[in-house]
Amino acid sequence: MKKIIALMLSATLFFALTACQGAQAERGEFNPDDPATLVVWMDNDDWAEAVIEAFTAHHPHVEVIYQHMGNVDARDRVSLDGPAGIGPDVFLFPHDHLATAIMDGLIEPIPLEYQELHTTELISTAVYTVSMDGEMYGVPISIENIALFWNIDLYGEEPPETFEEILEFAREYNDPATGQWALTWQVADAYHNFHWLSAFGMQIFGPNRNDFRNIGLDSPQAAVGLEHYRLMREAFDVPVSEASWDNTVARFQRGESPFTISGPWAIADARNNGVNFGVTKLPTIAGNQPWCFSGLIIACVSSYSENIEWANKFVAFLASEEGAAIQYDITGKMTTRSEISGIPGLSEDIHLMGIAEQAPYSIPMPIIPEVHQMWGALGPLFEFVWNGDLSIEDAQEVAMNTYITLLAAAGKSLDGGPIVLPAAVIEWELTDEGMFVYYYNSDEWLMVSIYTWEPNEQFGSWPGKPVEDMGDGWWRAYLSVHEAGNHIIWNNMGAGYQTENIVLEDGVLYFYGEGGALTYEEAVEKFGSVPSE
Repeated sequence: MKKIIALMLSATLFFALTACQGAQAERGEFNPDDPATLVVWMDNDDWAEAVIEAFTAHHPHVEVIYQHMGNVDARDRVSLDGPAGIGPDVFLFPHDHLATAIMDGLIEPIPLEYQELHTTELISTAVYTVSMDGEMYGVPISIENIALFWNIDLYGEEPPETFEEILEFAREYNDPATGQWALTWQVADAYHNFHWLSAFGMQIFGPNRNDFRNIGLDSPQAAVGLEHYRLMREAFDVPVSEASWDNTVARFQRGESPFTISGPWAIADARNNGVNFGVTKLPTIAGNQPWCFSGLIIACVSSYSENIEWANKFVAFLASEEGAAIQYDITGKMTTRSEISGIPGLSEDIHLMGIAEQAPYSIPMPIIPEVHQMWGALGPLFEFVWNGDLSIEDAQEVAMNTYITLLAAAGKSLDGGPIVLPAAVIEWELTDEGMFVYYYNSDEWLMVSIYTWEPNEQFGSWPGKPVEDMGDGWWRAYLSVHEAGNHIIWNNMGAGYQTENIVLEDGVLYFYGEGGALTYEEAVEKFGSVPSE
C-alpha cells in the first residue's frame, strides 16, 4: 500500500512553546564589536547578494554566508539541519507555516525592542498574523494578494467596478465556437476563489481565523457566495479540467483575454509580452466588496542560531526601508511597510499599486495547523459547484464531510469527542454506457473516494469524488463510461492512503487492496458474496 504520510500536529501551543526551549543553542554574551558570522537562507540569488552587500556595509565585521533555499522548503530543512548544527541563523518561509514552526521549536521570538519597531513601521494585519500570546515570531517582509487584471485594448481605459459588468460584457464578447472568453481564471483553485465566499460575510475559522471547529463552509453566507460564483460560468463556460494556468492566466499574459484574476507573480510576463493592461481591486459582487486571502513571506531567527543578536539585526534590516527598497528593486515584491514613499519606484509602479488596492480587503491565510485540512475541503467545494456535479447545498455537505474526514485522519473531531464520520452525499447520473464498480475496503479507511483520468476525467481533480458505502466493507461508484484503458485510483479522500494506478479492463468491476482487479465471477470466488446492481 502506498502511504503518503502527513505529519499532523496535535500538541497544544502552550506545550510547544515550553518544550521548544530545549532546541535553543547555547550562546555566549553578546559583544557588538566582536567579529561574527551569519548563515542566511533566501530564495533569490541577486536579492541575497544585494541585501548582504548593503548590510555588511553597515556592519563590516560581520560575515554573512548565503545559501539558496526555497521558502516553501525552508521550515522542513531547518527541522533537520538545525539539530545537526548546519542550519541557518535566518530563514524565510510563507506565513501559513508559522504555527508548525513554533510548535516544532524552530524559531525564536523577536526581542521586545524589535517588536516595538516593527509594530510601528509595518502593516498592522501583517504584524498581527505573526503574533501569538504577546510575542512576535518572525517579521513579515513581503505581502501579496490577488486582484483583477484587465486588458485595456480589449475592454477600455477604466476597469469594471462590478462582476455584473463583466458578465454583461461577456454576453457580447464571448464566442464559444472559437474559445473566446471574457474572464479566464483558475476557477477551482481555493486561493483564487475564496473571495466569493467572503463577499457575503462567511468567516473562515471564525472572526479571528483560529477556531478549527468553525470553518464556515456550510454557512448560509457561503451558500450565497457560491450562487454568485456559479453565475460566472457564463463568462468562462469551461469545465474545471480546462481551466489550467495556460488556458487562463497565461492567455491574459499573451493578450488573448480581457480579464483574469491573479497576483503580482503574473505581472512580469504580461509586461514582457507588451500587453497594455491595468490592475485593480476585485469588483464588487451584488454590491459587496469581496475579501481575498493574502500571503506573507516572513523572516525568522532559528532557535539553533548561536548569533541571535546579529540574526535579529539582519531580519530587521530586511524589513527596513533600505531593505524593502532592495527587495522591490530586485524582486518587484511589495513590502509590508505601512509607508512606501521612501522606496524608489514603488509608488509609480501602476501594476503593483493595483495589487495594493485590494490589500485593505485581504486577510492573511490562517496559520492554525488545520489549514491543511481547510485546503483539502475548499478545492472540491468549488469544483463540484463549478462543474455542476452537485447542488450547492450538497457540495457544501461534501466539503464539510471532507473536512471532518481529514480532521479524523489527524486524530481530531469538531467537538473534541469521539470521531464520528458523516455519510457521504452521493448522486450518480446513470447512463446507457455506464456501470457500477466496487471497492473492498480491507484497510478500513474512514471514507473512500474514486479518482479517474485518461481518457475520462469523470470526478474532477484529485482526490476525486466520495463513493457510496454499501456495508460489509464494500463501497460503490458509478462510471458513466466504463472504458478499457481508463485510469482509476481509489483513495481515502486524499488523506494519505490510495491504491496503485489501475488501468480498467473489459469486464472488471471489483477492486481490492493495492490494485487487485476482478470480474464478477472472480470476485464471487474470492469473497463468496459481493454486491451487484
